[in-house]
Amino acid sequence: MRPLLPLRRLTRHLLTAALLLPALSQAQTADTPPLSLPEAEKRLLDANPTILQARAAVAGARAGIDIAGARPNPVVTASVTSINPARNSSGGYWERPADNVLRVDQMIERGDKRDLRLAAADRNLAAAGFDLDNTIRLARIDLARAWVDLRAAREIRRIADENAALARRAADAADVRGKAGDLAGVDVARFAADAARVANDAVQAGLALSRARIELARLLGNRVPASTLDTTDDWPGDDAAAPAPAEAERVDILAARQRVAQAGALRELARAQRTRDVSVGVQYEHYPPDARNTYGFSVSIPLFLGYDYRGDIARSEADYSAAEQQLDATRQAVSAEQAQLQAELAAARARHARLRDVVLPAAERAGRGADIAIQKGGMSLTDYLDTQRNLRAARIETIQARADVARAALMLRLAGATP
Repeated sequence: MRPLLPLRRLTRHLLTAALLLPALSQAQTADTPPLSLPEAEKRLLDANPTILQARAAVAGARAGIDIAGARPNPVVTASVTSINPARNSSGGYWERPADNVLRVDQMIERGDKRDLRLAAADRNLAAAGFDLDNTIRLARIDLARAWVDLRAAREIRRIADENAALARRAADAADVRGKAGDLAGVDVARFAADAARVANDAVQAGLALSRARIELARLLGNRVPASTLDTTDDWPGDDAAAPAPAEAERVDILAARQRVAQAGALRELARAQRTRDVSVGVQYEHYPPDARNTYGFSVSIPLFLGYDYRGDIARSEADYSAAEQQLDATRQAVSAEQAQLQAELAAARARHARLRDVVLPAAERAGRGADIAIQKGGMSLTDYLDTQRNLRAARIETIQARADVARAALMLRLAGATP
């Protein structure tokens, strides 16, 4: 019997740690009310770093409209030339023999370049707005996964703690029977080993719960300590998978469509570069004593002798084709994603129904029968432990299957999210 003492002590330490962790977790979350999924989504909009970055991108695109609509600034030139130090003048500076020139030049854009820039900037702003909507959609998907993971981790942790408590009581009872000589030492050791294994499972369940809390806190901008986060006890219902209207387009498709329109405007702008801009200048010249005040006018027109913008036009054509291909790829990806998610939801519902209605009830009946049989000596210890392990696995698998249903329903709903 002496060699069994270290194993029993280790088992007790593991079980004690597994049973104390829930109490510590409850103490940490006592001051923070459980967070429902709709409440988490409200916090997401104000705290998620990715959403905040997308909003900054929209502000930058809005500023791009002011940049695109700006007209060329006039250029003022003042110069003094023809200064002859050998010729002196008794008058003031204005009477000295020097050529004083004041000139103003203004470039006049042609080919509707400003309108095309504004059109491209407007499309870019619209695309940035849809990108923000899509960023929010993707963040809600991540949030839904994290929330469901935390909800499932809580339930699995509860089941693991209950299993650990039951295994500990069984190991203690076996230890008492072993000391009384009613149970062989090897059987006592097997009860103790099984209890230690279940205690380890509880510790791993606690670790999974901590990870789920940390991930949810990260998505919410870490404005709430991860250790205090908890979810409500409800599961998202099947109504979460309500499809979007057939005629509605998802926000990432709308963003890609705006990118095509932007690329089209930029392509026309590149073509418009071949329409020559004209620079107009007026000049005032003061040159005493021969010609005191003269005026001038000039027109400048570029000559496309070195470069005719063919490279800019070719690149804009390539960008336009790439934008069209991206739009087509986005449509195909959305269609494939929704079909896949519908199949996953159907499979998850079927799996959960079998586990809930067939596997779990059968495992619970077998577990109750095994408890009676082991007490009457009608079952071997190996069969009893296998039955208990199957029951624990069925309970956890049912919870995981329920989480898969909720997750798939939320993913399908968000896969068709429209503005």
